This record gives sequence, structure tokens and C-alpha cells, in this order.
Amino acid sequence: MGAILAAAGSGTRLGRGSKALVRLNGRTTLARALELFLALDEIDRIVVVGPPGRLENAEREVAALGPRKPVTVKAGGESRQDSVRAGLAALGECDYVLVHDAARPLATPGLVRRVLAAAMESGAALPALAPRDAVKRVEGNRLVESLDRTRIVLAQTPQAFAYEVLSRAHREAADAGLVGDDDAQLVAATGHEVTVVEGEPANIKLTTPEDFGMVEALIKEQEAAAT
Repeated sequence: MGAILAAAGSGTRLGRGSKALVRLNGRTTLARALELFLALDEIDRIVVVGPPGRLENAEREVAALGPRKPVTVKAGGESRQDSVRAGLAALGECDYVLVHDAARPLATPGLVRRVLAAAMESGAALPALAPRDAVKRVEGNRLVESLDRTRIVLAQTPQAFAYEVLSRAHREAADAGLVGDDDAQLVAATGHEVTVVEGEPANIKLTTPEDFGMVEALIKEQEAAAT
């Protein structure tokens, strides 16, 4: 079973350079995310898809953890979709594959196993949370309609798939010129059902400076409690 860590994002909105190499309480998001998968016995190999211009930095982060299972560092593409496709090629065939954003450093082993168990039943699964606020569709600054919150979720990673299901989704998306927000969208576009499991509120993706402050505060709190 393999895992792909999508770590090639430029972090433009975050304003701190590559998101995977941002330090939170002294350690990079990449190191924190990679450590999660290295500790899971279910995962036997990992591909880190890193920022092309800072690949040596990503390689150093991997080496510093002294991984006891194969970890390949591969240059990412122009988009996240390109990067995951490159990661799949580098990973090689396996039964199941997990895809996780390195910019989510607070995912837990319990979440990974919950998603993986669902994928082993249906072939594809993602974690998600129900929105707490009212959800509206707008055009420009004009309200168009109010949407039913019970039919909407906020998607997270890690997402898990049967390897061939995800490979086929990426092949078909490339052929059709389809660009998706995540891998679950590409898989759903092939007609394959994607199971949704409960996500985690703390599994925040680093996107804006406000996210950085929130995630670092959570990490400090967790690490202080563990000492």
C-alpha cells in the first residue's frame, strides 16, 4: 500500500514560500505529514511530490527522519493534479493509495485508517466536514441562491483509492482536459462512487496567514500536552 504526499504547492496566498517547507513550532509541515505515514504499518512506500525549485530541501527533510521504508522524492508539476499524476507514476502499482496534502499537518492516524477502511470497501473515499455556516451561491457580489447545507460537505485529505481506480481517473482526466479540485472529483467523473467519511475539525489546510497562526497554536497546544 502506498501514499503520495502532495508537497509542491507554492504557498502564494500564505506568503511564506513553499507550504511544505513552512516551519510550525520548529518543524516543517512536510516532516510532520511524512512522520504520520511513516508510523503507519499499513503503508509500505511513500512518494513525496515536492517543489521543483526546492527539491533538495524536501530531500533533506525526508533524510532527517531516517525513514525505515522506501520514500521517493519527485518534482511536482504545474498543478496539484499534475503532481499527483507524477506521484502515481513514481509509486508504481499497489493495491491502494492514499493522497494527502502536506499542507495539512494535523491529520491523525485514526483519520487515515477511517478513510482507508472505507476505500477498501468501495474503492474510493474521502474525509469531509459539514459546513457550520449558511451556504450561498453568488455571482460577483450578488446572491443567486441559498444551498441546502445537508447536501454539502467540505472535503479534506487524505483521500484513499484503489490504485487502478485513481490511475484510470487521472488518465481519463488528462485525455478529456478535465481539471479537478481534488482526486475524488476526478474519480467521481469516471462514474465510480466515492464514499464520504467523517473528517476532523483540526485537519486544517494551510492556505492563508490566518491558517498559519491557528495551526501553529494547535500544534503548540498538542506538543505541550504531550510533554
